[in-house]
Amino acid sequence: MAAQLTTFPEDDLCPKICTDKGAFKKAKKTPEKALAELQEAKEDQEAKEMKKVDEMPVDAVENPPETLGPPPTGNEYLPKLKPGPDGKVDWTPLAGMTGTRPSVNKYSISRYSLNEWRKHNESVLDPEIINESNIVDYNAKTCMMQAFGNVDKQQLDNNNRLKQKARDIFRWKVEVEKACKAITHEVELLEIDRQRLKGASRVLMLPESITNECLDLRSNRFTPDLVADLAEQELLKENKLVQEVRATLKNTLDSIEEQMAINKASKQKIEYDFCDKALAYNTESENLGLTTKSNTIMFKPGATKFGDYTAPLEYWEFFCRETVENCEATRQKSADLRGSLDAILVSNGRKLRNQADKTDIALAETVAIQSELCTKLEELLRTTLQKIADMEALIGNLQDSIKKMDAAMKLAQTRLYNRNVGRPHGESVRDQPHLGLIEEVKKIHETVTSLLGQLRNAERVRRDLLQKRIVLERDIASKRKTLNIDRERCGMIRSHYPSASELAGY
Repeated sequence: MAAQLTTFPEDDLCPKICTDKGAFKKAKKTPEKALAELQEAKEDQEAKEMKKVDEMPVDAVENPPETLGPPPTGNEYLPKLKPGPDGKVDWTPLAGMTGTRPSVNKYSISRYSLNEWRKHNESVLDPEIINESNIVDYNAKTCMMQAFGNVDKQQLDNNNRLKQKARDIFRWKVEVEKACKAITHEVELLEIDRQRLKGASRVLMLPESITNECLDLRSNRFTPDLVADLAEQELLKENKLVQEVRATLKNTLDSIEEQMAINKASKQKIEYDFCDKALAYNTESENLGLTTKSNTIMFKPGATKFGDYTAPLEYWEFFCRETVENCEATRQKSADLRGSLDAILVSNGRKLRNQADKTDIALAETVAIQSELCTKLEELLRTTLQKIADMEALIGNLQDSIKKMDAAMKLAQTRLYNRNVGRPHGESVRDQPHLGLIEEVKKIHETVTSLLGQLRNAERVRRDLLQKRIVLERDIASKRKTLNIDRERCGMIRSHYPSASELAGY
């Protein structure tokens, strides 16, 4: 199947060779062929004459008849030719006949016969060579005209072919140049996006360090507050999201670097092709500028052979088209990757920013709860302190009361002792005063026992209140440290969290 032409060839502008009869008519035979035919005719004529001489009898040769008929040629015949004085017969092929030479003596200077003389004059006056020269001159001029016409036609055809080839090369050169500029621009854009991706990876270190720092700070909380609260869960989610985003950016960076290598290879290939097209176009332009009068033309032996890497035209067309198409496919793939890169960076930036907002909200809620709890603990501590003071006052009153009961007990026991000792025999009776004093001692003893029980209870309650005070103070210190970590330190650190645009690499 014939290859499809990319452009239409120009019309043949070479003049046609004239075939009409005129001053210069092409000979039917070449000069060499005409000379060969003449030589063959002469050789046939000589062979026929020699055959006739061989057929003649010997007597006719030695004693020729006195009267001979005229030769077939119509020339005058000289009779009575005899051998010369030396008696030798001289064969004369020059005259085209047999005979003897006339004698040469002091009375005659004739050396040839009359027929030989006429034959010589006829050969000298023969116009055959003149006619042949005219034929040769005509054939030579005709050949020169045809040669120059053919050469001019071939040169014109080749000029047209060279122009057509130059146009094809220039057209592909323009296409290759466009593809080269496009892939170069794409390499520059991809390099910008690669640097942007690297910047986003560097910016990602800040959220990662902020999250890790917050987790480390919150791990320093006291034991009562060391719980996996909502803020802790959001920080862990944020840390996990940062790791996922980092892995995504790393994979994307690897894809971009791989695509960058492919783009550079395609750029190098298209640049080589562009250089080849430029050199080929310059060569064709130089060839179009050459003429037969150019000073730079010369013989080039071996120029007609094909080069070592010569390929057919179909392969050249296929190679040019394939190079441009491959370059365009590479550029389109790189553009798609850049588009996906922008979407990845924006999406990751939004995800990180949203998670950071959730973490900040969780920290704010935790801080609010801790603040409220700390306020309640402080109020409870103040109440506990007041109760401890009241309880200590109560213990003091109970102790004073018990001390006062000692005087009453001493009074009652002293009275009973005096009555038991001071009353003699019959006066020592169980009267009402004595029974009353015994009842008084009993009541005082019960009262002291009750007061001692109340004192022990008061002291126990005071110890419990003191223990409660210690617990409250520890919890308040823990809450205050947690508030300091969540509100002051974590809040200050998270105030440096990058924005979504910075996370996207802008």
